[in-house]
Amino acid sequence: MDKWMKNNNFNKILALALGIILWTIVHVDTAPKYQTTVNNESKTIENVKVEIEGFDSENYVLTKDVDSVRMEVMGKKSDLTYKFSDAYRVWLDLKDVKPGDNTLPLMYSTPSGVTLEAMVPNQVNVHIEPRTTKSFPVSLNITGEPAAGYEVGSPVIDPVSVEVTLPASDLGRVAKVQGKVELEGQNETFSEKRLKLFALDSKGNELEDAVIEPSTVAVEVPVTLPSKTLPLDISFTGSLPGSLVLSRVTPEQDMVTVYGSAETLKTLSSYEAVLDLSAIKNAGTEQMKLELKPPEGTGKIEPAAMTVAVSAAEITQRSLSAIPIKLEGVSSGLTARIIDPGSATMDLTLSGAPTLLDQLDQDSISVVADVVGLTAGVYDITLQVSLPRFITLENAASQLVAKVELVAPAAPAATAVPDSSPIPTPTPEPSAEPASGDETLVEPTPEPTGEIIEETPTPTHIPPETAEPTPPASGNNADSTGGT
Repeated sequence: MDKWMKNNNFNKILALALGIILWTIVHVDTAPKYQTTVNNESKTIENVKVEIEGFDSENYVLTKDVDSVRMEVMGKKSDLTYKFSDAYRVWLDLKDVKPGDNTLPLMYSTPSGVTLEAMVPNQVNVHIEPRTTKSFPVSLNITGEPAAGYEVGSPVIDPVSVEVTLPASDLGRVAKVQGKVELEGQNETFSEKRLKLFALDSKGNELEDAVIEPSTVAVEVPVTLPSKTLPLDISFTGSLPGSLVLSRVTPEQDMVTVYGSAETLKTLSSYEAVLDLSAIKNAGTEQMKLELKPPEGTGKIEPAAMTVAVSAAEITQRSLSAIPIKLEGVSSGLTARIIDPGSATMDLTLSGAPTLLDQLDQDSISVVADVVGLTAGVYDITLQVSLPRFITLENAASQLVAKVELVAPAAPAATAVPDSSPIPTPTPEPSAEPASGDETLVEPTPEPTGEIIEETPTPTHIPPETAEPTPPASGNNADSTGGT
């Protein structure tokens, strides 16, 4: 040992070791442990949301008087500063809570190193009630006016009813389930696939706690111009080639819908479309596209185009005999008969497609002599011939004429009426001699000869209403309502 102490190198090493130990002792933190609490601080955390755990929300409704709390916590500044607010939780455990009114304590958790000093409030009053469900029809609250001239049609809603779930005490307050549609200035159909619904009470206030299933519906509200459905009439332009004639024209549909102002629609009774026949080159059936244009003053027409099946065939002829001539328009009090032709019938030669001519009979053809407005006399009347469509009369340029006689009833003969008044008795002339006591000569009164002189009676006029009618002349007579 003495030898080491005398060794210079050993002493240097020993001195270094002692120096290191002394330096370490001087620089070590020797502050007492109780000084660590001096760095603790307090902090207030506002509006910590109260969470719900263990609650059967499908079958029950919860009402509580507290939604959030204020927490006062204590901890190191570093812990309080660098811990997010969502690290502080407050919840209500309803796992074993029964329906009714309950006052329950709030549970909480804080970050590590942070302690809760106070929580306001620290308990919650809750009311739990079973849910009740009822079905309600869906209605719409349509506000605003569409564009000028447009009309709102009947809305289409899908689905038409929904289920509303509320506590039994609140379900009776539901007056309707409604969605809102705004149509101000709308000039086309309104369509919404997910229109939100609201449960409203009788005063129109929303019941915010209502659970609506489904909560949205698909809605379509037609917004269109006024419309009118019209029969389709097809006229023709151009001509068929050679000896072809039409046998049938069949459009896809025989009605069209025209949209426009109500005033314009009132003037329309049918819609006429024009088909160009010059496009047909051969006999047979051809599908032709017919463009439909809105009538003047209207907005649109539906459909805007359609296909028309047009059939053409080679022209043929057929003669029909003894087509009866009908008298029409005979004035009241007149009788009418056809003088020429004596048979009161006509023979006609007709042209058209073979299939149409084969279907003809006397019932499908009308030959009329119209004498409306004519008085008694004999007249040559131009006959009016009505034929089925696509059938024509041969030599149509030459008029068919019938001679018709209109006869008035004969005036009744005058009848003499005898005079039944009494015959006057002659009065004797008075004497020119004065009265005296002498005998007075009295001229005898001539005796009546028995001859009675009568005045010629004036015939009495008998009104036509009481006169006996004269039997009508034989022939084809028409009754007073307008002929045979």
